[in-house]
Amino acid sequence: MKIIRRPFDLSSARPYYHNLSGHVPFAAAISRHSAGTVYQYDMHYGLEFGIVMSGQMTLVFPGLKFRLQPGNVWFCGMWEPHGWAAGRTAYAEVNLVVWPPALAGLCSDEAARFNWLAPFTAPPQSRPQTNGKTRPAMLELGGRIAKCIGEKDGRKWLWLRLFIMEAILLATEQWLEKKQLLSAAPGDASRAEFPHASARLNQVLNLFFDKRGQMTTTAAAKICGLNRNAFSKMFRGLMGLPFADFALRYRLSSAASALRGSDESVKCIALFWGFADTSHFDRMFAKYYACTPVEYRQKKM
Repeated sequence: MKIIRRPFDLSSARPYYHNLSGHVPFAAAISRHSAGTVYQYDMHYGLEFGIVMSGQMTLVFPGLKFRLQPGNVWFCGMWEPHGWAAGRTAYAEVNLVVWPPALAGLCSDEAARFNWLAPFTAPPQSRPQTNGKTRPAMLELGGRIAKCIGEKDGRKWLWLRLFIMEAILLATEQWLEKKQLLSAAPGDASRAEFPHASARLNQVLNLFFDKRGQMTTTAAAKICGLNRNAFSKMFRGLMGLPFADFALRYRLSSAASALRGSDESVKCIALFWGFADTSHFDRMFAKYYACTPVEYRQKKM
């Protein structure tokens, strides 16, 4: 891990979205990147897990840079800005993008206190990583994921569910911060304090997307029969970030996609995605994308 001083710039992001849902909770891909590939950036709803299969990958989060070797892994949280690049050699990877409720609602009676979201919600510098013992096993798992991606078997999604669970267990085998997986795990607390938390969350998210993310924390709380503070605690415990941040990043990401793929005016896009005026939209957009909406559109053109 290396601390980097340069600002994190999402202005060069290539919008890439996964239409995930309860029916299709995973998106899987095999990617190969040529030597010298410059940084590419992203920020998306789905949780992301990846395995470096060959070569060397450079992974960046705001302020941090990691060098990953074959058998190393990475975890990326929901709406978390991140970027990647190839070094002097090409590299190949397999990755899974996961519909967050698929893990937020996962609970096994035999290990009820295990928090499956912890590797994604821990600070980037504290997330689990493979070692000399586990890297060969992770590479073997990556090969099985790659093979599954090309299959047309109707059980493909079941296999991918098992693979992501196996990957999390394997990666966290030597995790130094095991307390984040057990006892004090926020997801565990949320499930215990809020019965049927996953079902309540799904109910909110379905309406949230129908309303294009234009939903307040108070309105979301009312949908699942909780007061504002209780809902905020449940949502952050299960999903790893405040509901207000989740809503803002969704609307900004959707607006960025519209700027790239339509001829609508910036004002129309801002209003459609729930921003009161263009000055507010400009300010919020620049906070994440390091440029104004107009500059972003010009770069994409």
